[in-house]
Amino acid sequence: MELTDVMATHVVTVSPDTQVGDAARRMVEADVGAAMVVDEAGDLVGVITERDLMRCVSDGTDPTTPVCDRMTSHVLTAAPETTIPEAMALMVDGRFRHLPVVNGDGHVVGVISMRDLMAYTSLRLRGGNLGHDDDLDPAEVIATIFRMRTGAA
Repeated sequence: MELTDVMATHVVTVSPDTQVGDAARRMVEADVGAAMVVDEAGDLVGVITERDLMRCVSDGTDPTTPVCDRMTSHVLTAAPETTIPEAMALMVDGRFRHLPVVNGDGHVVGVISMRDLMAYTSLRLRGGNLGHDDDLDPAEVIATIFRMRTGAA
C-alpha cells in the first residue's frame, strides 16, 4: 500500500510572505492541521502547523508576521510510491504529524497525516480493504500511532 492510496490530495499552500494570521484562517477553513509553504516555482520550502500557530499565540507574535519567520524549514518528505510503513517510520522517528508527499519535480502532490493513518486503521478494523496490496496489520498501525502520540518506545 502506497501513500497515493491514502494521502490527502487537497493541500493548503501558502507563500513564505503569507501572514501568520492568514495562514491560520486558511487552515481553519480547510480543516487541516498544516499548510505547505511553497515558493513562486511551487517548490516546498517549509511547513507551518497548528502547533507553530499556537506558539505564535502563546508568545504574542503579531498576526501580520510572515510565515517564513515561524515555519519549520527542515522538512522531511516522501515520494508518492512510499509505503505506509515507511511513511509511519519517518513520522515516528522524526516526531512529526504531517508528511508532505512530493513528486520528482519537488512539488507537493499530497500530505499524509496522523489523522489519515487513523482513518485508514479504522477502516481496516471494521473489515474494509483498500486494495489488493493492503497487507498492513491494524494492530501494528495502532501501536505506531500510539508511539507517535506518546513518544513511547
